[in-house]
Amino acid sequence: MILAGDIGGTKTLLGLFSATSPDEPPIFLRSYPSRDHPSLESILSLFMKDVVPIVPRLRINSAAFGVAGPVINGRCRTTNLPWIVDTGSLENLLSLSRGAGALVNDLVAIAWGSTVASPENLKSINEGASDAGGARVVVAPGTGLGEAIIGFSGKTPVILPTEGGHVDWAPPTPEDLPLLEWLWKAFGHASPERLLSGPGIALLYHFHIRSIPPKDHPLPPDTPDEIVPEGVSREAARGNPLAQKILGHFWRLLAAEAGNMALKALATGGVVLAGGIPEKIAPFLDPKDFMESFSAKGRYRDLLLRVPVLIATDPEIGIKGAAAIARSIGEKN
Repeated sequence: MILAGDIGGTKTLLGLFSATSPDEPPIFLRSYPSRDHPSLESILSLFMKDVVPIVPRLRINSAAFGVAGPVINGRCRTTNLPWIVDTGSLENLLSLSRGAGALVNDLVAIAWGSTVASPENLKSINEGASDAGGARVVVAPGTGLGEAIIGFSGKTPVILPTEGGHVDWAPPTPEDLPLLEWLWKAFGHASPERLLSGPGIALLYHFHIRSIPPKDHPLPPDTPDEIVPEGVSREAARGNPLAQKILGHFWRLLAAEAGNMALKALATGGVVLAGGIPEKIAPFLDPKDFMESFSAKGRYRDLLLRVPVLIATDPEIGIKGAAAIARSIGEKN
């Protein structure tokens, strides 16, 4: 069997999968609150105890873990947790041979997962004209903003992680200039992740209500920022025009950033939106408006209109991608 993990700031999802049958569902899958544990090793130890009644004589052939943070030389200091995760330590804990464990950025796992996702788990925004051999990109707004580039060596995905969410953000329209100045004043630096994330929805909310009387705000004034995105979505579903405007603004900014990534990677193979937020706010997406913002790149408008754009709807895309990585390691070993 193989072991896969999707490690985020909120939860750690671990699963056992068949080493030889990629289409089979996980044999055992369990989620743990990340912040309740001092390390990934402690969660893995608990998982191994939990799985004994299901698989008494467990032998793991290989393992892969997608983790939120930059992975350098097999080591990661996690972005939203006080953990240091090390490949060698994980291999020792799981009694794996050297090289049978992999630690990758969570966007690498999500990107790999997008290459093995079934068609029913990829919802089309723009059908475009797919180039099967062309590069692809994944843009994933969630707790933060992850971005990755997918190339291919034959049929094998080659995933290039990036920290593109932290580059300088530029307003896509003159109407967004006040937003840039507002972000500069608040943070000193404006990045795409500031806006295209869960906290980003909260920032957009505060930006839009800054000059509106409190009685007209969609949410109570004491609403904690961490539940503002859920509140905005709820009020938008109830027909609140300001909440709908905020989510429309988010979609327009996400479209512009996705178009930027498509151009930088020349992603003729397509763009996949992942990360959880796009699927949750999909009811407030206007595909025509999205593609207008996505393709508003001057002379490259026509090229971008030919790029397929999809929303990944499988909440387990990250762990399935990690399982695919672990499976490929097992095949080599």
